[in-house]
Amino acid sequence: MAAISDILMNAMHLMLGKRETQHFSLSDIASSASTSRDNDFPEQNMNDNPNNCHKELFPTIPLEDALEILNKIAQAKMDKINHESVKIKDAYGRILCEDVHPNCSVPPFRTSSKHGYAVSVKDGKELRRVQEGENGFPPLPLQPGTCVWVNSGEPIPEGATAVVQVKDTKPLEGSPNDDSKYIEIMIKPQHGQNIKPIGFDICDRKKDIILKKFTRIGPEEIGVLAASGCKEVIVAKRLSIGVLSIGDNLQEPGEPLQPGFTYDINRITLISLLKHNGYSSLDFGIVNDKSSSIQEKIEEALKRVDILVTTGSINDKDLLKNILMNYFKADVHFGNVNIKPGKSTTLASCKIKSKINYETKYFLCFSGNPMSALTAAHLFLLPFVNKLHCDANTEPAAIPTQTDASFLLHHRRRIAWTYLRWFNKENVARAINTSNRYKDTLCNMISSNAFYLLPTTEQNVEPLFETNNMNASLVDYPKNVYHSLLEMHLLK
Repeated sequence: MAAISDILMNAMHLMLGKRETQHFSLSDIASSASTSRDNDFPEQNMNDNPNNCHKELFPTIPLEDALEILNKIAQAKMDKINHESVKIKDAYGRILCEDVHPNCSVPPFRTSSKHGYAVSVKDGKELRRVQEGENGFPPLPLQPGTCVWVNSGEPIPEGATAVVQVKDTKPLEGSPNDDSKYIEIMIKPQHGQNIKPIGFDICDRKKDIILKKFTRIGPEEIGVLAASGCKEVIVAKRLSIGVLSIGDNLQEPGEPLQPGFTYDINRITLISLLKHNGYSSLDFGIVNDKSSSIQEKIEEALKRVDILVTTGSINDKDLLKNILMNYFKADVHFGNVNIKPGKSTTLASCKIKSKINYETKYFLCFSGNPMSALTAAHLFLLPFVNKLHCDANTEPAAIPTQTDASFLLHHRRRIAWTYLRWFNKENVARAINTSNRYKDTLCNMISSNAFYLLPTTEQNVEPLFETNNMNASLVDYPKNVYHSLLEMHLLK
């Protein structure tokens, strides 16, 4: 049956269909899911013609429109995000789903902000006897005319109203019959000097919020949570992500390369990109470019992941879009974007029946071209995944840059990668790597930390565009350190 399905599907790609293609929406899924092969997936409609699909349903839309669609879908998901409770030691990189209030004030008692002597301001600028005794809690009350040594962060004894640093004191010797130690205060102490009051860092009041909803938890946030007595926090539940490569001539890297084959670099590259940005993913390997094989592999993946990222078989005459629409009844939100590279980037979603209800699954499908796939992943995959995890602050910063290079324009909006280095004297970021002025290759992306979104051209001859003082979107911060070997390589 699988072989027959392949023959029929391939035949459909060669026929000129006369029927209009049906556009399936998410609302169609519930009524058709009960007739699926495993009561999970709808039956495939083989009557739809893929050529008509691409002409009518997948117009090439501007990058801004595609990002707006992606943002709206992610925002709708954010409003219904599932959450879970995790211990703060496991909360790194997670996104808060509720405001966090402190469980205690920090500090919980008056503490010294400096090493020095705790004194009473009303005793003035006079000789002080150093009060002996072990520092415990609560510390012994301060006696009139005395002082007590305190370390930074230690509690202030009752009666003390200032802490004088050692540099502002002078040690004195007592009389031969007196074992006591004395110091002279060289300055006039001020009330509250070098003392942190209760709640100076964090105040324990119900109305106070120490971390706001949708904050990404980093080292500093974990420190604040620990200091305020929090044991667990409510965070967005992580969505599962899968990565799949589609193609007949792909091999795993490291194996002896067969004639006519290429190594599959997209899968491992995208998995690494996700890992670099704090997301783990499942590796679904390589599947050949046959409809039945693709269907079965996607069906397997959707039982395990919420987001499936694919590369290959996504151009206008390929199988994937037709399979998503006809077999999985997917809603294709956009199928072509007016950028270079990355034109065939596709965002789709479908609903799959679970044990309880219907779950929405997402597809981000990229070209099999490595440069195209990785560029589109930066533009679409990372922002989409971030926003689905409630991390709203995901837009890359754009900064003005300088370069003497010119870039070749295209009738589609071209993304040109570059390496920026910061120059302190000129207070400017300058593009060092301009090797992709004329063409886009994967090696152009090595060490790149930014990209230019170049304007389009309507001319038949693609003109060169001066990028001096043009904004570049950052994917990493430019450094001000000169790496001679790296930059010699980039300037080749």
